[in-house]
Formats: sequence, structure tokens, C-alpha cells
Amino acid sequence: MSMVNFVANRGLAVRIFLLAQLFLYPLSPALPQGDERSQVARVLIVSENESTLNAIAEIRTALQREFEGGAPTSVELYTEYLDTVRFPGSDLRDRLVEMMTSKYADAPLDVVITIGPGAFRFILENREAIAPDVAIVAGAITEASIDPASLQENVWGIISHFDVPKTLDLALRLQPDASRIVVLSGSSDFDRSWRESARRDLAQSYHGVEVKYLSGLTLDGFKEAAAALPPTAILLVLTVFEDADGRAFIPKDATTQIASASAAPAYGVYSSYIGTGIVGGFIETFDGIGVDLALMAKRIISGSLSGERLRTSPGRPTVDWRQLARWEIHEALLPTDTLVLHHDASIWDRYRLQILAILAILMLQSGTIAALIVLDRRKRRIEKELALERLELAHLSRTTQLGELSGSFAHELNQPLTSILANAEAGIRLIDREEPDIPEIRNILEDIASSDRRAAGVIKQLRQMMLKGEVTLEPMDLNEAVSATLALLRGELVERQTKVSFIRNSEVLPVKGNMAQLQQIVLNLTMNAADAMADLPASNRRIQIETYAREDGTRTLSVSDRGSGVSPELREAAFQPFVSGKTNGMGLGLAICRSIAGAHGGTLEFDEKAGEGTRIILTLPAIGG
Repeated sequence: MSMVNFVANRGLAVRIFLLAQLFLYPLSPALPQGDERSQVARVLIVSENESTLNAIAEIRTALQREFEGGAPTSVELYTEYLDTVRFPGSDLRDRLVEMMTSKYADAPLDVVITIGPGAFRFILENREAIAPDVAIVAGAITEASIDPASLQENVWGIISHFDVPKTLDLALRLQPDASRIVVLSGSSDFDRSWRESARRDLAQSYHGVEVKYLSGLTLDGFKEAAAALPPTAILLVLTVFEDADGRAFIPKDATTQIASASAAPAYGVYSSYIGTGIVGGFIETFDGIGVDLALMAKRIISGSLSGERLRTSPGRPTVDWRQLARWEIHEALLPTDTLVLHHDASIWDRYRLQILAILAILMLQSGTIAALIVLDRRKRRIEKELALERLELAHLSRTTQLGELSGSFAHELNQPLTSILANAEAGIRLIDREEPDIPEIRNILEDIASSDRRAAGVIKQLRQMMLKGEVTLEPMDLNEAVSATLALLRGELVERQTKVSFIRNSEVLPVKGNMAQLQQIVLNLTMNAADAMADLPASNRRIQIETYAREDGTRTLSVSDRGSGVSPELREAAFQPFVSGKTNGMGLGLAICRSIAGAHGGTLEFDEKAGEGTRIILTLPAIGG
């Protein structure tokens, strides 16, 4: 019998599941690190149905709670949902086997817990592939799902009954004058299998009371039939996953409507039906099944499990006190071990509408305020995180570009160092003379100092661009950012046989910015221009950089080349991350440059009026603008 008959409600589980996905709530205990990981016991939970079913959610929650409440060792939980009821194809099952075999090949399992007979059969049939020689603990299965005589080695189980006869025994005890028993079920394959199971247990008469089977109707038809029952009848609701029109239902929701319309007391075998309008039944809770499975698995892990390999999940008579009052059933008729729920009418029951109205207003107000606070905090946190990530990405891009230009920088440093060495050797020779030429030695030392300052300048510029930390915007000269960057690129541009013409504004162009980041823009735009002309003859490789102030006071930097240009339809896309026209480019340079420009209150755009080649313009506000 499919695990679906263990399901009565999926609504709560759906909400729990979606919230868990939204907040990425971890489904397993924190994992140990390093050598401690070898001490972790790995437990795989395989469910026959989807995670949103109420039964699955209750069992899974109980398992999680019990493992977190104490285990002989750290436990790492894995969960797989076969969903074979909605997707029964054999091809899908084969892919599930292949996926699970690959997934757990490098994570040896210690115990496999199955929920539902379908999951149990699936693991048994594919045990050698997925979990060879691993202990199996089967839960939410009936006696019909397992043969004790042919039980495989190291297989354990918790047998559930969801007992129809015991539920009717309770009903007949509460209604000793019952005139008939009506067993109601839907039209799905599972509903029909449930009906046949009940028919085998009850036949046409149970303890001398006539048994009728009600199926093949729409939900409205079921409600009408229930409303037509005499008060002395017993209505046993199994499941309605689908009615005669093919409409799908959550059994708990269908039961709620049928029980509320019924003219006779209704009963059921699921714990989730309590509260829907049924009087009660002989109930096994899904929470209890989960606890029993976890306890058995923990004993297997600790090596202390022995005795019978198949054990029975206990159930007990359970009733809803409100329904006893509705049908005027005296509590004295209840068995002594009966669990009575909702015994006293609470304030909630007496003033539900008023409380709901007040709570709705308070929750609306509180929720709105809380939502605004959360959204504001989240917005500020995200903005801060994005700023940090943007800074980190810009620094990474800058260091990567500088690394690519390391050969050029080495050449720039080698020249002054070579000069220093030559002058030092000459100075030594002069000093060794009997009459040292002091003026000449002075000139040599001045040359050494000049070369040293030149080398120090290169190192200072490199260090400034490599620095990582919080970005501060300070008053600076835009012309200086261009000149310092071109000084660093001099060797690289010579190597590429590319000439740069810098048309510098005649006056200082003060802007409020970060020197390293503005140098990064100049560096990126200049190297992009050089790359764009790599295939041109050396005589045509010309880059023009110009700085000037516009009439509105904004400061402008433009970089032009004589390359093939960028098509109009690709110009905006070029500023998107991971869009590059270069075969070896990552497509982050222009995106980062535009981000830096935006952080400085400026813009970075292609010149739409540029004719030959490409012209890109950086615009920055003046200080105080």
C-alpha cells in the first residue's frame, strides 16, 4: 500500500517547507570539521512521497528533533523524496538510483531510514547500488508491506496499523445502537486500494452491523450522501485524494467538508483528521512514528540494538471532545486509555471572531512595522554587502591587470636600477683613485639619487594601486591620475608599439575621488584601446586621452582609439558583467569601471558621435557639484 494513505493534510507542511527554503534553514545538525568529520554517522532518510505532505513533514520533524536531542555520535542527515505517487515511471526510478548511487559514493552511509512501503521496496531493490551492507530501518509500513520470513539481513522496521477494525470498535462502543457502517473513499488509485483493504477487513458486515461502501462520487455528492445519513449511522472516512470528476484534494480538507455536512458521526484513522469534525479513531501519530524510527536508528549506530527486528508502532483511542458534545456522546463510554483532545472550550473557542479581529488589526500593524524595519535593515545590509563586494571585485580586477603588466613594470624598474648600478661602480672607481674627483663623484651620487627617486615613484604608484581597504574620496587632480597611470604604462605601450597623446587641460581639474580607483579606470580604458588596435600596423596605433571641463562644471576624461569600434547594439551590453569582445577577456573591466564611476557620482558612456574607432567618456562632478 502506498505511503499516501499515511497522509491527511499537506497545508501546514507546505508552509513549513517553503519557509525552510526561503530562509535556508539547515535540515541537519551542524557538521564537524577536519578530523572530527570521520566520527560523523551518516543517516539517509528516503521518503516515498513529496516533502510537502503532512505525514512526511511530521515524521521528518520528529526524526530531526530526536537526533538533535542526543545521539551516541554526531549525526549528519540526508533526505531524498522519491515522489513516486505523482511520478511513477520506471525511467525516473532508474535515474533516481543512478543519482543516489553517485551522490553517496563518497559519503558512506551508516543507516538508511525509509518512510512508506514504496520507499522501503525501492531501497531493498537497489540496496547493493545505493547502500550495500547498510542497516535499513523501515517506517510507516503495514504488515502487508513486509514478509518477516524473507526479511533481508540487517533490516529493521516499525509496523504501523492505522487500524480500521479498531477504529470501528471504538465507534461501535460510542454508538452501541448503530444501524449501519458507511465506509467512504475517493476515486484515485490509492483511494481504491484503501477501500479494498477495508473491504477485506470488514466484508459486508462487522459485528452484526451492515457495512456499505460509498465511492465514485464528486465531493458535493459525498457531502449530500453524508447529509442524508441517519444519526444512528457510523461514517468512516478513509481518504479522498480525487473525486469522480478527477478533482484532486488534500484528504484532510475533503474530510473537513464531509464531516461538517454529515448527519451522522464521522471517524478516521489519521491523527491529522482530529480537528476536522470527526469524532475520533484508533490513532497512531506520525510524530510517534518519527520518534520510534530515530530511536531505533540511534541504537543501531551505537551497536546496542538487538531482539526482534520488526516492532509495532503503538496506537490508542483518540477523540475530539467537541465532537462528543456535538453528537451528545457520553464520556463514560470511552475506553480508559482514550486520549481526549480539546476537552474544554477555551477562550479562543468562545471569542474566536473577536480575538481574530483584534489580532488581525494588531498583526497588520505590527507586521507592517516589522516588515518595514526588516526591509530597511535588509536594504542597508545588502547595500553594504554590495559595496564591499564591488570594492573587492575592483581590487581584484586592478591587481589582475597589474599582474598582467608585471613585465612592463619590471622594465620600468630595471632602467633606474641599472643606472644606479652603473653610477655606483663608476663612483667606486673614482674613489679608488689617489686623487678622487669630488665634483664628479657628487654628480654620480646625484644621478643615483635621481634614479632611486624614479624607481621609488614607480613602486609608490604600484603600491597605491595595489592597496586594499576602505575607499575614501578626497580632493585630487584628474590630470594627475592620468599622468601617473601613463607613467606606469609607458613600458607596456612601448612594447606594444602604441603611442599615446595626452591632451591635458591647461588648468588643474579638481574632483573628489579615489586615486587608485580613478587610475584603474584610466588603466582599463587605455589597455582596452591598445587591445582594440593590436591587429593594426604600428604606425596606426594611436590613443588620444583628453581631459577638460564642460560649461556646466563637470570634469571629463575621454579615451579614443583607431580600432574597429563597437557596434551600437553592443555598446550597452559591453557594460554588463561577463560580456567581452576579447577572446581571453572575462568581461568585467568595463562593468567595474562603470561601477566605480557611479560610486564617484559620475557616468561612463560610449560617445555615440564618434566616427572612426571608439571613444569612451568618463564624466565626474566638480567638487561641491
